[in-house]
Amino acid sequence: MCGIVGIVSHRGGQPDRSETLRRMTACLEHRGPDDAGYYADGYCALGFRRLAIRDLAAPSPPFSNETDDIWTVANAEIYNSDPLRRALEKGGHAFRTGVDTETIPHLYEERGSAFVEDLDGMFALAVWDSRERTLLLARDPAGEKPLFYWEGPEDLVFASELSAILAYPGVPRELDAVALRRYLLHDFFPAPLTPFHGIRKLPAGHLLVLKDGRAEVRCYWDLAPYFGAGRPLSMRAAAGELDRRIAIAVEGRSRSDVPLGVFLSGGLDSATLLAHLTEQQGRGVPVFSLGHADASFDEAHLARETARHFGADFHELKLTEADLAEGLERVTAGFDEPLGDASIIPTHLLALFARQRVKVVLSGEGADELFAGYPTYPGHRVADCYQRLPGWARSGLVRGASRLLPVSMGNVSPDYLLRRFTSAATRDPVERHHIWFGSLEPRLLRQVLSERLGQMLNDDGPFASARSRLEGRHLPDDLSRWLYTDFTMYLQDDLLTKVDRATMLASLEARAPFLDRQLAQFVAGLPSRLKLSGLRTKAVLRRAARDRLPRAVLQRRKRGFNIPFSRWLMHGLGEQLRERFSHERVSARGLFRAAGIHGLIDEHLSRRADHRKPLFTLLMLDHWCDRFFSDGPVPIGGAK
Repeated sequence: MCGIVGIVSHRGGQPDRSETLRRMTACLEHRGPDDAGYYADGYCALGFRRLAIRDLAAPSPPFSNETDDIWTVANAEIYNSDPLRRALEKGGHAFRTGVDTETIPHLYEERGSAFVEDLDGMFALAVWDSRERTLLLARDPAGEKPLFYWEGPEDLVFASELSAILAYPGVPRELDAVALRRYLLHDFFPAPLTPFHGIRKLPAGHLLVLKDGRAEVRCYWDLAPYFGAGRPLSMRAAAGELDRRIAIAVEGRSRSDVPLGVFLSGGLDSATLLAHLTEQQGRGVPVFSLGHADASFDEAHLARETARHFGADFHELKLTEADLAEGLERVTAGFDEPLGDASIIPTHLLALFARQRVKVVLSGEGADELFAGYPTYPGHRVADCYQRLPGWARSGLVRGASRLLPVSMGNVSPDYLLRRFTSAATRDPVERHHIWFGSLEPRLLRQVLSERLGQMLNDDGPFASARSRLEGRHLPDDLSRWLYTDFTMYLQDDLLTKVDRATMLASLEARAPFLDRQLAQFVAGLPSRLKLSGLRTKAVLRRAARDRLPRAVLQRRKRGFNIPFSRWLMHGLGEQLRERFSHERVSARGLFRAAGIHGLIDEHLSRRADHRKPLFTLLMLDHWCDRFFSDGPVPIGGAK
């Protein structure tokens, strides 16, 4: 994996920008500590940082075609580069290295912008066609790799991370008011929004083409048309075909000239990857897992049993509260955009731990969004029944359950799940879905946002990003709508953002076999009843893996990497938050009402509510403000 930057002039004839280009590229050294490379002409300047995975002795990109008039930089792994290379060589193309991304300028020369449809991989790439003075930017179908851009009056600037764009002179640092509220609701910034007004991220499966000073963004791939479009299959036939396709995806993503391992959570997804990798490469695969002193968050014992079952080389990182505090400091210092997902901390610590032994890991991202793995999916079915009850019955159930299940602060404990369920069970389905997933639902947003921001956002609907994902999409049923929404929002802008930043901050490459394009299209095409069987999640994946995995893994309830943030707040962090969000600091910045935030802290510390998610989301935003703004009023743009 790597980091890329670029500056493209609308008119050409720009002064030498080598110093600016090197300063921007240096911001991405953690993404590519092994080497750097540059290209410049009168219109375009490209920078690159390399994390060497294939052909380690090869010179660093940018790469060009034979005539040096098409240039490319790519943060990418192209898993089908070998057959692409062979076809290109038969057509007369010559290559200088064995690096997979050297195929890109030659493919572009043959196919133009349609070449992205030939790529099987994860990528954020740029192609500069000096003959046509055309820039093409492209991002992979799922959004595994990031790509940001800013268009000024003279130039278009792009990069793998926001800090590199901010290193370009003249880029304004203004908070985007609309993006801020979407972040507080969802925990993340839905594409194309970023925290900075005027800077956008290219959505997954999209191209940006800049020609004659005009930039056009268009979609080249979308999962929606594949839902329900597959041929009818029985559960047995679907599971058999799924098993075959997972094997192909794992094999393609395990090719590497450097050591490779697996992030092993003890759950179904990562265990399935390990099973196939062991079958293909033999026993002794390095696997990396987390342990916690807090039993509610500890799953290392199951990961250890899974590793033993497959003869894997097991490595466990046991986390203490001090480790988590250090991880929080590392993450907030190294992330260019806030992310309200507390699992970013253990994920980064695990990446640092794994990087001591390997340079590439396989990870299970995408399985939940493809196979219906979250409790929200059966939750919608339960909510439909719940809404049919009379109001007095619903109120009685809530009161009775609250007495029997006091706030415990545990990891996805029954009381936590119950309160999340009832908080939105009677809402509009779109709102319900995103309140369950998110942090500050509209009532809490009104409680914490400053009067200044509230007035600026009067015309903005907080659920607009969520609703836009479904507009114009013809999906066969409710489950397909939620899976598609989560694939294009939660997966792209939370999970894949988390994994990319957490691993690249440790100079580690993560690959997600479940996001193989052909595999994703096949799974989308399966009937919903094969994914969610009654209230049973991931039905077809469990069937496909049942002869490979230990029974305990197949029956395990979903948990994932997490931290005991709720209890951490009870052990002193809550009082630190009260000081961090003092009336003086909050008033000076002008974003929030201190009394509203203090209300959340008070309710949490008195165990009247578990506000782990909104408080973590606010904490990450405040750390981000510390990094990019002074203590005075935060400049705001983007309000409608």
